[in-house]
Amino acid sequence: MNNTGKFSEYVLKDLKTDEDIKEWINIGFEEFLLDNDLNALVKALEYAVRAKDSILGMSKKTGISRSNLYAIFNGKQQPQLSTALKIIKELGYTVKIA
Repeated sequence: MNNTGKFSEYVLKDLKTDEDIKEWINIGFEEFLLDNDLNALVKALEYAVRAKDSILGMSKKTGISRSNLYAIFNGKQQPQLSTALKIIKELGYTVKIA
């Protein structure tokens, strides 16, 4: 297994509760706000999806094609804000401006 696979495995083992997952998404969002690089938020969402469900399950719930989700999570496609918000909503969370 490569280092990326080991890191993913480590992160997913750490995301056990809703609080863990919310904190992970918040960290990704804060990173995005600091450097305007959407990749941190997208990766946080990917791990949250994998921790709570699956790419296929999220695809069915959101109506976003599985191939689109994979393209977003692999950095081949940048999501619209509405797409990220739809994923967050389907994960059971909301976004608040503080």
